[in-house]
Amino acid sequence: MGARQAFLANPLDVLAAKQLVGQEDADATALVVLIALDAAKRGLAPVHLTNVLTEHLLTAAAVWSQMGNRKLYDVSVKAWRAQVKACARPTALLDFTTGEYAAIRLAISHYVRALPVLEVGVLAAAHAKAMRELYG
Repeated sequence: MGARQAFLANPLDVLAAKQLVGQEDADATALVVLIALDAAKRGLAPVHLTNVLTEHLLTAAAVWSQMGNRKLYDVSVKAWRAQVKACARPTALLDFTTGEYAAIRLAISHYVRALPVLEVGVLAAAHAKAMRELYG
């Protein structure tokens, strides 16, 4: 019986993981991401806003990977590569080319629209995967 108990999850954790993110929490997250994107578009994004965009682009890629959506995964990976390219330029503030901005805007728009209907557990697992990828 002891071995079986090790595999039982806390019922409250299971319920929480199945809850949807919801519009209010999605709006709060989207606001931060969209402010970071706007600052980058204007060439005014310092490092911490760059990190916000990177974290959410990687989270989006992980969400689409978990859900098996290859098309949106490819969009997110393309956006992340565009961000890496922009970050490699020797400038004090993040500044996107038109193509980089278009790729990132597309990926972020899909991610922000999906946030309210994602399960908390899916988003949390995707974010954890993104943090492992980003920070090791």
